[in-house]
Amino acid sequence: MNDRDVYLKLSAIAEELLGLSQQADSMIGQTALHTAAVTLAGTAKAVYDHCLGGEEH
Repeated sequence: MNDRDVYLKLSAIAEELLGLSQQADSMIGQTALHTAAVTLAGTAKAVYDHCLGGEEH
């Protein structure tokens, strides 16, 4: 699995979790799923920025 695949998979899972958060029955479930989605989206962005986006570090 290359870096692009990792980015795409993390992004897809984040979107799925965000959708699930809107279906959760409780505020705790909504918050947990939303937090997980935001965390994975941030991880996907880091992969993109550092591996695919061409940023110099």
